[in-house]
Amino acid sequence: MFIAFLKFLMRWFQRLVVLAALIALGVWLFYIGREHQIFLDNKTLGEFKALEQVNVSVNGGEVSELMTRERSVQKVVGPKFEIKAEVFNEDGEIVNTITKEIKIDDLCKFQFSKDIMINLPTLVAGEGNFIVPAPR
Repeated sequence: MFIAFLKFLMRWFQRLVVLAALIALGVWLFYIGREHQIFLDNKTLGEFKALEQVNVSVNGGEVSELMTRERSVQKVVGPKFEIKAEVFNEDGEIVNTITKEIKIDDLCKFQFSKDIMINLPTLVAGEGNFIVPAPR
């Protein structure tokens, strides 16, 4: 009788372990497969003037050419992405190239936000707070 009871408990314990593993797998897949909209904003923000022309790509994807006061949106999947910005002058020559890896966890602590807006003039200037509230 006691052995039958132990087998019963062991069977329920195994089921609980499998259930916990499936829940953990679901949370992990949600985390790495989440799609985010990245708004790339080339507008004046405080003392940082809008750039004349900037080409921006996210994760080496499609290049967005942004002129002064323009905004573009790109989609990324996963908890981190790499942004590359090439700044041009009036003559069309590349003045500055910036590559930065951004982790969404660092930006959105305790939030499940899908939208992130990056202000390009502050990113190019090297300021730490280049993330601004996304449009609703």
